[in-house]
Amino acid sequence: MLRFLFFIGRSLKQAFLFLTKPIVLLISLLFKIIIVPVYSYFRKAIFWLKELYRNKDKIYKIFSRYFSYSILILLVLLTGWQGLEAKNITPEQFGKNSLIYSLTTTGEDFEENEEITEGPIIGNIPTTEHFLDDEVLSENDFIIEPDMPSSWQDSLAILTPDDSALEAPSISDPSLIQTRRSETIEYVVESGDILGTIAEKFELNISSILWANDLSFYSTIRPGQKLKIPPVDGLAYKIKKGDTLESIAKKYQSDLNEIVEFNKLVSVNDIIAGQEIMIPGGIKPSTYVPTTRTIASVFTQPASSPATDGGGKLLWPTNSRRITQYYKWRHSGLDIGNKTGQPIYASESGKVTTAGWNAGGYGYYVIINHGNGLETLYAHASKLYVKKGESVSRGDIIAAIGSTGWSTGPHIHYEVKVNGVRKNPLDYIK
Repeated sequence: MLRFLFFIGRSLKQAFLFLTKPIVLLISLLFKIIIVPVYSYFRKAIFWLKELYRNKDKIYKIFSRYFSYSILILLVLLTGWQGLEAKNITPEQFGKNSLIYSLTTTGEDFEENEEITEGPIIGNIPTTEHFLDDEVLSENDFIIEPDMPSSWQDSLAILTPDDSALEAPSISDPSLIQTRRSETIEYVVESGDILGTIAEKFELNISSILWANDLSFYSTIRPGQKLKIPPVDGLAYKIKKGDTLESIAKKYQSDLNEIVEFNKLVSVNDIIAGQEIMIPGGIKPSTYVPTTRTIASVFTQPASSPATDGGGKLLWPTNSRRITQYYKWRHSGLDIGNKTGQPIYASESGKVTTAGWNAGGYGYYVIINHGNGLETLYAHASKLYVKKGESVSRGDIIAAIGSTGWSTGPHIHYEVKVNGVRKNPLDYIK
């Protein structure tokens, strides 16, 4: 029994030593690696603090003498470092991440603090609103066509005997049925007519009438003058040798299927040289050549040239001329300050290729393709009045001034692109 107890005691001792040996080694390592060095640094810190306290007067003199120089050197080093770190940013952000910019910017300037970077429209695109959406009719308002017979007005809304549904109206007069016109007609200008009222009368864009009659926006019309009125928005085109419907549709930004359908063609190859077709929704490409600018030309109004399509100049995009930021190497457009809600005009006839929200800084914006590689961009709008794919005329109101996106005040950011390259808008607008 004594031998057994002795064996048990020695086994427990060996087991205890075996289990506690790693813990002892770990504590020893921690003591050597952490506790001893920390204690050593602590003793050194106490020694240096005592030395600093003994020489406090001398240190104060040195610090007060070289403090300003030290701060200046530190700012120079930080600014240089920020400049190196900013080498991959866009030109519009150049210098905005530097320390000097953050120290000197107050945030009260009217000029925008924006990133002019185009990108895809991502996320949920807000629904585009029309400028007539706020016009609400009361229950006492009635809309009645003045030239419509009252008997026919009544026949348009016929209820079933139990007043639970509408019945289809019966129109006895065939002349009241409007059919889609497929041919160009002539209109004799009457006294008091202007191009705008004529276009509204035939539900066309002004540009379509101008193109059909080889007129420009500076042309005048007189009573008795005959105008060609196309059946739809677009332009007429005479087929030339070597033309294909694909090339015509691409050049005039129209839909190939609409051309075939409207002209009642059997196929895309059902055309011959000399044949005249209608290009629905097509736009006439415009060519704009930038003028040679001098210091005097910036402050004087250039004389309008007799060229077509707006005299060779794009229309100023809003009713304000207050430029808040010019085109330069780090700012890709022209900023024009104006009040929120003021109109934004299309600078030239064309087709809307983009209309919506841009998360890259533009906010609500519109891009119009005018053909021949010419595009214009209108950014930071508060409302959009057009949608993608819509044809617009020169001077049409396409949006309203706002401050959406990366902007610090109501204005329009306006860009001109030629073959995908941003140009100085002041070389192109009138």
